[in-house]
Amino acid sequence: MALSIEIRNGFVYLVEARATKTSVTIQKTHYYSFPEEWVTETGINNPEGFSSLLLQHMREQNIRDKKAFVCINNGSVIYRELNLPRVEDRKIPLLVRTEMMSALNLTPDYIMDYVYLNEVESDGSMYYRVLGVAMLKSAIESILEVAKRCHLQLQVIDSATNSILKLVQDNKLVQESDQLIIADVGNGHLKLYLYENGQYALSRNNKLISFKDNSNEEMISTIVDNINKMVQFSYTRKLGTDSKRVVLCGIDELLEDLQKQVSENLLIECEILKKPYFVNGMKYENRYVNAIGTLLRK
Repeated sequence: MALSIEIRNGFVYLVEARATKTSVTIQKTHYYSFPEEWVTETGINNPEGFSSLLLQHMREQNIRDKKAFVCINNGSVIYRELNLPRVEDRKIPLLVRTEMMSALNLTPDYIMDYVYLNEVESDGSMYYRVLGVAMLKSAIESILEVAKRCHLQLQVIDSATNSILKLVQDNKLVQESDQLIIADVGNGHLKLYLYENGQYALSRNNKLISFKDNSNEEMISTIVDNINKMVQFSYTRKLGTDSKRVVLCGIDELLEDLQKQVSENLLIECEILKKPYFVNGMKYENRYVNAIGTLLRK
């Protein structure tokens, strides 16, 4: 058994499950809110309050697993797609660090990692295309402190983008589209992923007005506008075709109305993400896609 903890802006999503390399069997799910100012780009700045609230909800839900997988889905993670020369694997981390620091003007206080995406050709040469990821050392240390206070055995600190990459890796939905936009609808935030010919191309973060401060109609209208901007941007890409699809996940209560609005207003095929074939157990909810993806060890 394992516990996946997704930390969003102002929300924590919990999934307790049995996880293997090929399947996730959900036992329990739960989510709750916390004061949004507790988490910033520098990490969890109120580890005492954050830990206390997490323990409280774990007790109330009778969640006892201590083997924890943490997914970060907020502004403390910085992403950058990089093309690197084809070198030995042991040299890639240094190249990633050098390129990230140069491109984004990062300081040595950042911890960096990467996810291999694919190989690309440029000017007659082949390059490794990777997704660079950076977090402040203080942010990582704050997560370690929370894990210690909650007596959790921390296994992995993952990012939401890597979680989605794993979740859709073998999904035919992605492979069958020339261009696919995945929209992850959160409370106050919208994350958009663009796939081309089954390959991850890029992602964009959009800050929204908080769900609690807006009506459903206003939220949906804003989300549709942001999806339309990604659609228009996709036409500027080299691949840019009329064969586009939109797949929705995130806050379940909004998805059906959002699907209807995207289909009618943008005239694009749109559907709600179906339960992945490797997910079993209790009723599936789309709001937990990142927490589920974090449990996959691919």
